[in-house]
Amino acid sequence: MEVENKLQSYLNNIASYFKKSKSHSVGIDLGNNSLKIVELEKKDGKIKLKNYALVKMKESLSEKDVRFFSGQMVFEVLKELSIKKKDISIAIPSYSSFITLIEVAGQTEEEIKGEIEYEAVKYIPVDLEEVVFDWQIIETPLSKNKKQKTEKNLAEVQKEIELETSKVLLVSTMKNVSSELQKSFNNKKLSIDSIEVNCFSLQRALSHDKKDTCLIFDMGGKITNIIGVKEGQLLFNRNIDLAGDRITDLIAKSLNISRDRAEKLKKEQGFKSDSKIVVENILKPVFDSIMKEAKKNMEEFEEFKMGTVNKIILSGGTSDMEGAKEYIQSKMKIEVFKGNPWSQVEYPKEIEKKILAKNSFFGIAVGLALAGLLEE
Repeated sequence: MEVENKLQSYLNNIASYFKKSKSHSVGIDLGNNSLKIVELEKKDGKIKLKNYALVKMKESLSEKDVRFFSGQMVFEVLKELSIKKKDISIAIPSYSSFITLIEVAGQTEEEIKGEIEYEAVKYIPVDLEEVVFDWQIIETPLSKNKKQKTEKNLAEVQKEIELETSKVLLVSTMKNVSSELQKSFNNKKLSIDSIEVNCFSLQRALSHDKKDTCLIFDMGGKITNIIGVKEGQLLFNRNIDLAGDRITDLIAKSLNISRDRAEKLKKEQGFKSDSKIVVENILKPVFDSIMKEAKKNMEEFEEFKMGTVNKIILSGGTSDMEGAKEYIQSKMKIEVFKGNPWSQVEYPKEIEKKILAKNSFFGIAVGLALAGLLEE
């Protein structure tokens, strides 16, 4: 199927508005229902928005189609926006990856590195030859004890440290996912500078405060991601097969209306719908299931017990539904905020209303573009 038959472009034609710069970063979020591109530049120590685009699909693409058509789609949008940079960062969905927090006996980085491959095979549910995996040290006994004030003598502290384990976040992705994306981009002479699991991009954009211990609800079309962040560090990501598309299908079936009409009703009325069937039989059960899973994951992690979560951040198009924020807050008993991915980015005041209206769509793309600039 030709890409042109799949795309309906809603490009924000602001390419000529911004001055061109050689120092910039491009982040691309390839979704099933839309493609988001963000171009940032760093100038005078400040990160500034240079360009952005939202391209919506006429129909939802399968994951295979997204990877197959990705190079051509990105090439066309970059051309229309006059973005000449060829090295770009893209995200892959977290449900194509495996993320888990593990404990290892090693205490130094060298010791931990030596254990990872041995331990990884226990946690990654496929042959290690089929995946690319990476890891990040979350906490070592030494770093833990540095945070704790103690009056114990050095010998006692050292003995306790030797008995403790280090916490490591293990991340793996299927090799075929990245190779198919790379092939599609290569066909259009585009170079992928880096590939990142989307939950890390989202956390970088929405929860960059080191004091934050929060949950991110990323509610898209097909999947809801629940991301746990402790003091600015991602600790877990869980995927739930309940999101906007499922809600739309249930409304269409229950009310015996077209899918387009059901989608409009969902977006415009949401929890404020006059239909008791929609609110009581569809929206509340779906959102309750998502929150039940969130609470379950909080209970599984020591870091999230005892009411330490100070906020919930919403992202994804489904989170824009009327009344969703209020319903989640009433059930979770935690303050809920709409995520703002542009909080670390400067942009012209003339387009503020326009980009803030699309906050929920751009978290991943902004997070991708921020990565290189924040490291500089």
